[in-house]
Amino acid sequence: MSYSLHSKTGMLLRHMIEIMITLVVFGVITSAQVRPESKEVTFSGQNLILSGTLLIPNGQKQKVPGVVIVGEAGTTTRDAIEVEAVKYSVYRDLAESLAAQGVASLRFDRRCRGASGCRKIETYDDYIDDLRGAISFFAAQPAIDSRRIVLIGHGEGAFLASSLIAQIDDVAAGLVVVAMSGRNLGKLIRDKFKARMEEQGRSAEEVRQVILKAERVTRPLFFNQADSVKEKFDPRDPYDAELMALLAESPRTVSLMVNDPLQVLAAVRIPVLILQGGKDLEITSKDASFLEESLNRIYHPDHTLRILPDMDHLLTNNPGKPSFASYLDGNRTLDPKLISETFNWISQRFAASSKSGGQNSSKK
Repeated sequence: MSYSLHSKTGMLLRHMIEIMITLVVFGVITSAQVRPESKEVTFSGQNLILSGTLLIPNGQKQKVPGVVIVGEAGTTTRDAIEVEAVKYSVYRDLAESLAAQGVASLRFDRRCRGASGCRKIETYDDYIDDLRGAISFFAAQPAIDSRRIVLIGHGEGAFLASSLIAQIDDVAAGLVVVAMSGRNLGKLIRDKFKARMEEQGRSAEEVRQVILKAERVTRPLFFNQADSVKEKFDPRDPYDAELMALLAESPRTVSLMVNDPLQVLAAVRIPVLILQGGKDLEITSKDASFLEESLNRIYHPDHTLRILPDMDHLLTNNPGKPSFASYLDGNRTLDPKLISETFNWISQRFAASSKSGGQNSSKK
């Protein structure tokens, strides 16, 4: 299959080729590294087995830095975000782009997704322990420098990664949060419903009724009283379907309702990179500013905020007007600035040391 270098897919391919050529010229990678070693793996989560893909750059003489990619919640797998019949393989593309630049990765199917085992969580800590299992497995790989592991979380995956590091800060050397909400789940759901309905041209009264219904569902969940919700739902209605999912996963929902993401991130002491898409309609630049301010308030020594002007919530490059309807486009590819900003930040802070291989002392 061929692509025009002027097409959207071609532009991403051209960007990746330019990166590879530059790195080869400067001796960062060799031509053998362009084709990393990919391996399907399994490892232990919390009371179940999880599946993932390990990607190791070839031709390395020393241990390499690595990332664990923690995807968004919902219809996602280790590789892709799925929107109805459309699949965006952004996690796979991110992992392959970083591998071409000498950074290893582990991406995995969250429980009850893809090839991973399925068991309902008892508390949100089960998700946290799943991630801890992924990191332990990754750190034990012979090619990985366990002192240079960075977590990359997208959406709720960013909250999950932050929650783990807030509890155990030595599980990783750095944290990249992409499209992380600065609002709790109740506020996020109401704002998202309102924006989607207004885009659809729904009346102010229709919007009001749906928001009120969402509040009647989320308020009891805040107090861990899912059984008190007596609403009637139509599973064919997308808004009702989302509310039904919140009730079906009440341990997850309660945690996301009660825990303030700003306080969670403020408990992180390792270097943090905040990446936010300028075309994201679900998580906005205002959320990113809230996150940055939460770190400023506790005098966090090393945090960086970058706004990627054309990136949407699917991590794709969207040069046009953003809309929820455009999620079904299917032709957009991973935003190139997400690749470059992530790699540059990792290489500046966790470049290989000839003596220890540890992180450097670069600050914001």
